[in-house]
Amino acid sequence: MSKLWFQKEAENWNEALPVGNGFLGAMFFGGTASERIQVNEDSVWSGGFMDRVNPDAGANLDKVRRLLDDGNVREAEKLAARSMYGTYPHMRHYQTLGDVWIDFADMQDGHQLEYTKDHFPVVKIQEKEVSDYERYLDLETATGGMSYRTEGGTHVREYFASYPAEVIVCRIKADGKNLLNFEVSATRKDNRSGRGASYCDGVCALDDRTICLHGWQGNRDGIGFEMAVRVEASGGTRYSMGSRIIVEGAAEAVLYITGRTTYRSGDPHKWCIEALARACTRGVRELKAEHVCDYQKYFNAGRLYLKSDDGGKQYTVPERLARMREGSSDIGLINIYYDYARYLLISSSREHSLPSNLQGIWNEEFEPAWGSKYTININIEMNYWLAEKTGLSALHLPLIEHLKKMHGHGKDVATRMYKARGFCCHHNTDIWGDCAPQDNHTTSTIWPMGGAWLCLHLIEHYQYTKDEAFIQEYFNILRDSVLFFMDYMVQDAEGFWITGPSSSPENIYLNDKGEFGCLCMGPTMDIEILRELFSGFLEISAGLGVKDELYADVEKHLNGLPPLKIGKHGQIQEWRSDYEEIDRGHRHISQLFALYPGSQIRIGGAPELLEAAERTLERRLESGGGHTGWSKAWIILFYARLGKGKKAWQNLKELLSHATLDNLLDNHPPFQIDGNFGGAAGIMEMLVQDFREEVYLLGALPEELEEGRVTGVHLKCGCVIDFTWAGGHVVEVKLHGLRDGSVQMMDENRKSVKISFKKNEDKIIKF
Repeated sequence: MSKLWFQKEAENWNEALPVGNGFLGAMFFGGTASERIQVNEDSVWSGGFMDRVNPDAGANLDKVRRLLDDGNVREAEKLAARSMYGTYPHMRHYQTLGDVWIDFADMQDGHQLEYTKDHFPVVKIQEKEVSDYERYLDLETATGGMSYRTEGGTHVREYFASYPAEVIVCRIKADGKNLLNFEVSATRKDNRSGRGASYCDGVCALDDRTICLHGWQGNRDGIGFEMAVRVEASGGTRYSMGSRIIVEGAAEAVLYITGRTTYRSGDPHKWCIEALARACTRGVRELKAEHVCDYQKYFNAGRLYLKSDDGGKQYTVPERLARMREGSSDIGLINIYYDYARYLLISSSREHSLPSNLQGIWNEEFEPAWGSKYTININIEMNYWLAEKTGLSALHLPLIEHLKKMHGHGKDVATRMYKARGFCCHHNTDIWGDCAPQDNHTTSTIWPMGGAWLCLHLIEHYQYTKDEAFIQEYFNILRDSVLFFMDYMVQDAEGFWITGPSSSPENIYLNDKGEFGCLCMGPTMDIEILRELFSGFLEISAGLGVKDELYADVEKHLNGLPPLKIGKHGQIQEWRSDYEEIDRGHRHISQLFALYPGSQIRIGGAPELLEAAERTLERRLESGGGHTGWSKAWIILFYARLGKGKKAWQNLKELLSHATLDNLLDNHPPFQIDGNFGGAAGIMEMLVQDFREEVYLLGALPEELEEGRVTGVHLKCGCVIDFTWAGGHVVEVKLHGLRDGSVQMMDENRKSVKISFKKNEDKIIKF
């Protein structure tokens, strides 16, 4: 069983456990005397759409380019800051919906006066001692829970978030001499000591079992929200007082929690009350059975089973992380970590939900780091790197669907900022699809490649599924992304087509004048993204029979892109000129986009580029690179693509040892979920590398993972494979055709087998 297990309650948010259904998320702390359930709804953002496009951008675009061409980077960046940055630097950001509190009177053993660091007096509840405390999250059923014993008997709680029922459920039971005595309340406030601000317009008890919390984000053009809690109890009494629900003498109780905003519903209050009524009518047992069935159709679509070295012993997650820090190769932890990433994606990105953001869906703050937005110069893309390959293609769609919200705003930005056709977006977007430049940072603000990178996910989804209805629906968005670059790109002195003004996220160079610079023309990552974008567009256009003037223009630009360069240190050059980096250990390694997620640098390709890519990584790591969780995850993927299993494994161990919190969430720091998804994608990339016409099995297998089995791996050629390996060698591959196709499959020794298959055909391949 794949389970996160603990022997103490969470002391803070970073130790709590997440549940979610794509729209709703919650963190459970597992307190014995007081339980906190921190709740999120994915459309609770800080306000309505803002038009932030700088009206002076278009008139000054060519001036900025000329200054960069002349080497006047300081003047170029000054003019760009004045004329191209948004009129207001920040788009909307994500926020918590609120907290549900359950206070258990019988578990409180008096109070104690304590003082904060600033000598502020705080009364703390003293909890009664308990024994046999356990807290868990079962990844195979997407249910969490806790239990403990007192003198009177056992207390048990169970949690889950149902996608079909649209509610979060908390079931509470007591046995023996115990009866349940507790009160339920709801808040939306800053929970830090010494803070007294609340962020809602009211909380009330509608009756003796229902609490509602409501408010507006911004003005009436913003987002209105509602959180509702219903308490059902077996036995005893239940009544309301103020805005609280009190339960006394019950044997069992269930809390149903839901939330809604005006982003989706004209009347969130009515929607919440009706959702709670439907859930209560059906009851917790039926809801749980339905929830588990719904969840497992995704979770069981693809599994990884590694031979574990646990020796039959059950370890808590903190113990497993400690073992990893002490040098142990805890294979059981790798199994759990991989399953956890798939659990998190299923829980934060469901059909027609918003995409998984910087924190997936789980955020307790009103001003979270980086706004907990959609940062699209790598982070949100990384959230979805494991989706298609591991059978979660449907969960990739919320990200792709968000392009529809971005499309219109991106066309406006392209016209007004760059005097160009098509659409573009910079390095962030929000709930409304804002595409204007975000922040006032020269390292990242002017980088109009975000929409292009997201369109690569559109291309990838089509490569895996060959869904004709899908590509017909999204082709105009892809076309407009490509069209923008036909107008935006310029030719350099050598006749190559390049981008600019742009940057290499989020790095700083030292130019020949000794000046620090970020803004530039033709950074390497831009060109690598466009090579993937143009190639995908041409292939899809040809398949659709659309070979028009744009097709010819894109073909010309693709053939005119500059080649990758190797710099004086043997590295892949990050900029058109071989500049020195100010921060050699920078977290972004943008120039290696061509290695992953791109495939322009790959085994079987130019060996000098593979060597230069490895040297690039060595220089980063020698200077302290990979110090954030997501950056370390990207490095794992790079080494996997290089066929360096030992180095990929070492970086996976470092990700778990130094950039993972005790609840296994990724630590940027602070918590940022992309490292979880990227780390799991790295594990899978060690096992399967898919280049469409060629597939490498165990291409970067570390010796620690010498035996295992993986199921449900989807390949772009149109099939699904399960395979086993032992002693580091592929034993057997089972293949199921999703459509007619063929593939060249290679084992760890590059032994090649050409396989043709038909739709719905099953084959077994021996190596």
